[in-house]
Amino acid sequence: MNRELAKELKAAGFPVKIYELGHRFYPNENAAGWPEATQIQGVTVTPYELENHLQDIKAGYYCPTLSDLIAACGGRFSRLFVMKGIWFAESDRPELVAMGDSPEEAVGRLWLALNKLNSSDVRSAAQAR
Repeated sequence: MNRELAKELKAAGFPVKIYELGHRFYPNENAAGWPEATQIQGVTVTPYELENHLQDIKAGYYCPTLSDLIAACGGRFSRLFVMKGIWFAESDRPELVAMGDSPEEAVGRLWLALNKLNSSDVRSAAQAR
C-alpha cells in the first residue's frame, strides 16, 4: 500500500484497533529522525518501533492488512480477483468495483467508496464489465 492510500484511509477514519507487529506504517511528513527511504517505503512495525516510536506510528499513516480491510468492509464485501495484473474488489450492496495494483489497494479503495469518499479508481460494477 502506498503512502497516499494509507493517508486517505486515516483521513476517512479507517478503524485501527491495535498496532501490531509486522504491519507497516509511513511516518508523518513532519516526523523527525526518519530517513528519506523510510518516508517513501514505509516501516514494518517491530517491537522496537512499538516501544520507542508509538507516537510516530499513531501520528503516521498505518497500512492495514488485507484481512483488516476486508473485515472493515463487512458484509458489503463480495469478492476479490485479479485480471491482467490489476486487482478488483467488489461489493454487491451497493454494487461497486474498486481497482488497484495490489489486493490491499483494491480493497482499501473499496472501503473508501463504501464509506462515501471519492476515489478515482471506483466505479459501479456495471461500468467495469
